[in-house]
Amino acid sequence: MKLRLHGFLNPLPPGPTSFPHFSYQMGKELYENPLGTLMKYHREFGPVFTLRFLGLEMVFLIGPEANQQILVSEYRDFSWEKGLLGELIPFLGYGLLTTDDEDHDRARKLLAPAFYPARIKSYGERMVERAVAAVEMLDSGDIIELHGWTRKLALKIAGDVLLGMETSEEKAAFFAEHFEKGLSYYGGYFWQSLVLRGPGTPHSRMKKHIEKLDEVIEEEIQTRRRWPPGNSQALLDLLVHAEVDGDRLSHREIRDHLFTLLFAGHDTTAATVAWLFTLICRHPEVYNKLQNEIDEHLQGQQPTSEDLFGEMPYLDQVVKETLRLYPPAWFGPRMTNKDVEVYGHQIPAHTHVTYCSWMTHRLPELFPDPEAFDPERFTDEKFRALQPGAYVPFGRGPRTCIGMRFGELEAKIIVCVLMQRFRMELFPGQQFCVRTVPTISPREGVEICLRDRE
Repeated sequence: MKLRLHGFLNPLPPGPTSFPHFSYQMGKELYENPLGTLMKYHREFGPVFTLRFLGLEMVFLIGPEANQQILVSEYRDFSWEKGLLGELIPFLGYGLLTTDDEDHDRARKLLAPAFYPARIKSYGERMVERAVAAVEMLDSGDIIELHGWTRKLALKIAGDVLLGMETSEEKAAFFAEHFEKGLSYYGGYFWQSLVLRGPGTPHSRMKKHIEKLDEVIEEEIQTRRRWPPGNSQALLDLLVHAEVDGDRLSHREIRDHLFTLLFAGHDTTAATVAWLFTLICRHPEVYNKLQNEIDEHLQGQQPTSEDLFGEMPYLDQVVKETLRLYPPAWFGPRMTNKDVEVYGHQIPAHTHVTYCSWMTHRLPELFPDPEAFDPERFTDEKFRALQPGAYVPFGRGPRTCIGMRFGELEAKIIVCVLMQRFRMELFPGQQFCVRTVPTISPREGVEICLRDRE
């Protein structure tokens, strides 16, 4: 990982420590409570502050105006690949999350047809089939770890529905295990664990999990290459047979896009479903209102895409409020490609910067009583009235998460199918600590007790 120290030659905005000092107390606070500590710095220093830690300088740019500048109006001035998101390349390769400019635009144009609204709706029936089958394997009285259970289900859905693979329960569990263990490389401090190399290091363990996943992915790619074009409409077949400027995608390009989509196609869904139930189970008035909407609208029938896009407004509000409190893209690290000005601060070229939806979503001027769970914030009228850049759980602008609608549909289906069958209760005594990288998820999982509906 490349570290850039500006120091006194190119002074950056103030922050909790000054160059070149290191604060043990700051490191301890960031480790024990990273998100709360960042909020404290925002209260102390305002919307622009520099975090200096273990040789890294990172300028945090907080608020809707900064989000708009980084994500929309001047997005070409901020590099993904050269910023800390580039540290995902050893795991994901050069996919949509980790490339810039022409490489990203080319890939997005290629993948976009698989995520058109009409295509997303067409996935709904198969998503429901997989979700219903998974729920039917559960019994009243079971205690499940919901985050892990949803992770396996989401990987099966991504494999079967999006990629057209035959994803058995064993293969889904295999993917879940090696994705989880491989991504744990990025645990703790996002930048601290990335430096060491060699046998026995987190990096070498991560590479072993990649090799396990690559064995399965390579076999699948080789199988699809033998299929004639048009044999399947799945995204993997689109990648295998696609031509860009007369050239077919290389094996490595297909693999990297596939890895990125499998990662994005399961990790955010698993986290969103887990956080949603931690919230509604602690707010019975919300739980009951959502339960009533599901029962009254579906009348015991399985949900469809039409039900879940616009026909169940309270479910949509609950999902949006969950994503406000626990946004998957909780921060968006970049590197400045040129000198930029944000909120009156001059930021030199080649500086690590980041926006942070976690903090923006907790600004009281945007969301009064921001720590409260209140789905009523997201009625259609209130949502339309939000300032541009105020709500960015999946980013915004030309690089908004391409699978956002896929993930939202998947999460809503899983919530509906679970609540139609069971009354969900939190196992008592859980603390719900947050793991921050690469996406926000419950560090120790979420244990749920399944009860019969009255």
